[in-house]
Amino acid sequence: MLINIESVDNSRLKLVRKLANRKFRDSERKYVIEGINLVTEAVERMIDIEFILISEDYNNEEFVMYTAKNHTVCKVSSDVFNRLTDAGAGVGIIAVVNRPEVLTNVESLVSKDTNILILDRVQDPGNIGTMIRTAAATGYGLIIAVKGTADVYCPKVLRATAGAIFKVPIIYTDRISDIVDILKKNGRKVVATVPDGAKNYYDEDLSKGIALVIGNEGNGISEEVMNLADVKITIPMEGKTESLNAAVSAAILMYETIRR
Repeated sequence: MLINIESVDNSRLKLVRKLANRKFRDSERKYVIEGINLVTEAVERMIDIEFILISEDYNNEEFVMYTAKNHTVCKVSSDVFNRLTDAGAGVGIIAVVNRPEVLTNVESLVSKDTNILILDRVQDPGNIGTMIRTAAATGYGLIIAVKGTADVYCPKVLRATAGAIFKVPIIYTDRISDIVDILKKNGRKVVATVPDGAKNYYDEDLSKGIALVIGNEGNGISEEVMNLADVKITIPMEGKTESLNAAVSAAILMYETIRR
């Protein structure tokens, strides 16, 4: 269905504006995706899309007509549209997406050998998006975001995932010790990354059955999570290099899965 929205007070436009707030996104369990790549990925994967919003000057008519067969597509003026998008002028298309139901049974989400990524208070949206994208590329089956981690449904993270947000289940938890207990009972080995003083990562088998922890960019892994780790590993560096970017470190370690 294709409809024109004339009023700036339209309820759908109000919803998009409110979804800029994380608390509102969490309470409504909805978020906004921007750009043709993310919207196409959501449509093709049959993600639960509430509605799609396009600018009046959006020129991909073939996609609009195809999508309007199964989704509500709303057209607004370019001026109104550009004030709604975080990506700036020119994006042309956004969609409001319903988040999946809260996943509580961690044991049912992954097979015995599947690896898991734990984000311990990671803050940078670009880092988070890149890690989600890399987790999908390396076959990780679940991402667990510890309380204090930035919102994975904020626009900057979503753009950085390049559609991978739809490929890997993600859960938030403020009870990481309980989650780790479940993981360990199901044979997972918790692997913590530290700057130095630990085993080099390539001397540890990271190929399957691990829960890899990536810590906060400035402060690393919290003491609570560090105490839960079964193994501590490091990425060796030459000279006086202090540390690697969190997303780079995560990529090196996650791709060790494929190398093995």
